[in-house]
Amino acid sequence: MTICLTGLSLIAIVCAVLSFAGQSGQHSAKAAGHSSQAASHGSAALATGTAAVVAVPIVVFGAGLAISGAAIADVGVGRVALGNDLSRVGTGQPVLQQGITPDPVPTLD
Repeated sequence: MTICLTGLSLIAIVCAVLSFAGQSGQHSAKAAGHSSQAASHGSAALATGTAAVVAVPIVVFGAGLAISGAAIADVGVGRVALGNDLSRVGTGQPVLQQGITPDPVPTLD
């Protein structure tokens, strides 16, 4: 009884697997499709990597220009203020010196 049941089970399994397998040509066409998709995906990834390699120096250079531009603007403001103080010295107007004041003594609430 068990031998007969085992034999029928094996036959059913083999028939079921063969019926789902499909034709060999169908597998070849799908394999070619998958190969072309993989090739296009690889070239897209390569193009993305190339774009990143090109963009990084441009972004770094732009950030450096922005930082140096801010520093130049800050120095320029200081020069204008210095020139303004020097121009007032010759006219007899008082030149205000801004001193540094210490923080007040902390108090408990």
